[in-house]
Amino acid sequence: MPVHIYRGSLFLLLIIFVGLQLCAQTTPPASAPTQGSQPEGWEHGGYTVHQSIEIGYRVSDVTGSELMYDTLVNLHTGPRLLSQTLSMQSANHDGVLFDNLFLDSFGWGGDVNNALRARVDKNKWYDFRTAFRRDQNVFNYDLLANPLNPPTSSPSLPVNYSPHNFTTTRRMSDFDLTLLPQSVVTFRLGYSHNNMTGPSYSSVHEGTDALLLQQWNTTLNSYRIGADIKVLPRTVFSYDQFLDYYKGDTNWQLAPAAPAQLPGGQGPVELGLPIDTTNKTPCAVNSPATSLIDPNGVLTNLVCSSYFGYNRSNRVRTSMPTERVGLHSTYFKRLEFTASYAYSTADMNAPFNEFFNGLSSRSGLRQSTVVNTPGLPTEATRVSNVADFVVTGHLTEHIRLVGTFRLWDYRIPEAGNFTETDWTPPTTGTGACATPITVLTPVSCATPSSSTSTDNLSFNQDLRRNQIELIWDVNKHLGARVGFRYGNQTFTHILDFTTGDEDVFHVHEYTALLGFWAKPMTNLRFNFDWEHTNRDDVIVRIAARKEARYRIQSTYTPKPWAVIGGSINLWESSNGDALTDYRGHNRNYGFTASLNPRERLSLELAYNYDDYRQDAFVCFNDSNTSLPVVANAGSCTANGYNDDNNNTLLTYGNYTSRTHYGMASVLFRPTHRVTTQLGYSVTSVGGETPQFNALQPFGSLQYTYHQPLASLGIDIGHNLTAKAGWNYYQYGENSFVGPTAPRYFHANNTTFSLLWAF
Repeated sequence: MPVHIYRGSLFLLLIIFVGLQLCAQTTPPASAPTQGSQPEGWEHGGYTVHQSIEIGYRVSDVTGSELMYDTLVNLHTGPRLLSQTLSMQSANHDGVLFDNLFLDSFGWGGDVNNALRARVDKNKWYDFRTAFRRDQNVFNYDLLANPLNPPTSSPSLPVNYSPHNFTTTRRMSDFDLTLLPQSVVTFRLGYSHNNMTGPSYSSVHEGTDALLLQQWNTTLNSYRIGADIKVLPRTVFSYDQFLDYYKGDTNWQLAPAAPAQLPGGQGPVELGLPIDTTNKTPCAVNSPATSLIDPNGVLTNLVCSSYFGYNRSNRVRTSMPTERVGLHSTYFKRLEFTASYAYSTADMNAPFNEFFNGLSSRSGLRQSTVVNTPGLPTEATRVSNVADFVVTGHLTEHIRLVGTFRLWDYRIPEAGNFTETDWTPPTTGTGACATPITVLTPVSCATPSSSTSTDNLSFNQDLRRNQIELIWDVNKHLGARVGFRYGNQTFTHILDFTTGDEDVFHVHEYTALLGFWAKPMTNLRFNFDWEHTNRDDVIVRIAARKEARYRIQSTYTPKPWAVIGGSINLWESSNGDALTDYRGHNRNYGFTASLNPRERLSLELAYNYDDYRQDAFVCFNDSNTSLPVVANAGSCTANGYNDDNNNTLLTYGNYTSRTHYGMASVLFRPTHRVTTQLGYSVTSVGGETPQFNALQPFGSLQYTYHQPLASLGIDIGHNLTAKAGWNYYQYGENSFVGPTAPRYFHANNTTFSLLWAF
């Protein structure tokens, strides 16, 4: 859909929304509600109308890291349209254009998340639903991709932001129309638009790592058309056609991180993100200079990896048509059948253009370009087949047999043809071209040399699973199930179509299934499920050969006003391969309680504990023996890890994360006009992993996040409620900060609002 049509559709929706709001307000209430009672709505034109609107003002006060506050909260000072609802219902289905209309929205006026949803339907004729959402995403966790520049470097240039931070806006809209929803033949039409734009950052390595401004711009347009045909009693046949079109217009260009001037005023040069002159990154400090950049901002070592310029474009265009057929039938008394099959083929082309100008000191490269080889394709195709079949046979009134078959098959052949042209000056020369090669050596000193590279690959996977289950509902108090699942997975990585070079993996999995439910009392229920999987091979080394899952859930209602729930979810996995010895688990325990002993008092409680762990042998390279992981390391070469000579040290690496989450909230109405709420939630994380860098803090593996709140609402009559709310946020990490900006913050947010509802 063209952009102007999309914007026009949204504008038309807003006009309809405002018009209906005004229409709903033209008639007085049918009967004024008594104080403290639920508003009865207005009667207008044969419709029962309910409406609410809440407007307010938020005051936000932040102390500490605003970057971290925006990453986690990102709510700021200003007026807001906090929420709005409108419903118009025709009890007798005698509306002229529609029988029911529902509108609701929230977040307008400056919040980072806002939405507008609408539904309109006319009995037997149509059902139309639409939604618009806008999300402003801010992420700037300064440890992500941070070079952790040491304070011993000269100069010392800490990076106090994430080199991969982003501030993007995503706009999403959906339109779905169902025609003749209660007829023998039903038609469905739909359209979705998803656009993400905004500045973000990334990095590139060419001698050193440079910061890149990544102007994000992606668009996905999806069109849908389908029909449901009720060919037989209790039988529906469905057909859907999906057309998805993706555009990736993101581009990259050099951004400033550590600029330095060149002697003689020959312009600035960018040294990149990592500055560690002790370890000669991006180069060493040459005597008699004491710093890589002198007090005048001039570079003192000209044989230094650096950038004059860099840019890259990669305009991706992908079309993805998909056809899907489905069938659901309960025509036969003891047999249920559900089946679907989808076929999709996606075609992508991605013209590529990269330019670098600077110096890679290790190779002497001064300039390079990478482009698509003229006349040869750079494209990829994805062909997929997805099928699901489920058959349920009711053997007796209480026993049924369920068979399930699932197929997921795809192949992604791709062709990449690139031409790289390099300008590397010779190691001998005179005048301006004299050696050594420096950042000042003219590009004209080099004779360009070109080389071509070709990729002709394919990733193929075929996954088939068959499952059979016997389910027995013994009586109204007890039920059980037992089953078996068999899976067959084939993964093929074609390295070269011409030579037939390929890697093929065959994995067979065998899973036992067991479960039961029990209801010993009408107010108490338990569910238990168990799965155990064995595989005869894996595709990647740390994939699980053995897996087990345990799920226990319970619900207890000791009183009509009290609901208590609990859950246990356990996952265990392992791979006893001698070169990895992988082991992992995720253990989750949860508890909830909802108590409402009186009409004016309610209490909500929740607690969740999550324990995640993953262990495996790791090969690495380091010389800092002051770190325990280095001092106690074994030898990868001596233990058979001879596929990577650059990483010779061996340790049994472990990653742990233990998360406690607790929440309590009490709602109290001291009078029928006053409503108060107090709440508190806290998330506490404690985890560990081997420390390969003394400057690397544990960061998000060890933190505490507090979120108390309080609110007050007073019914002031005339369908008006005055409200005030307070939220407090406090984030702090439990390890040292590292060579970055502190991530601690606390913030007070206060919102004053007025709610009008009838």
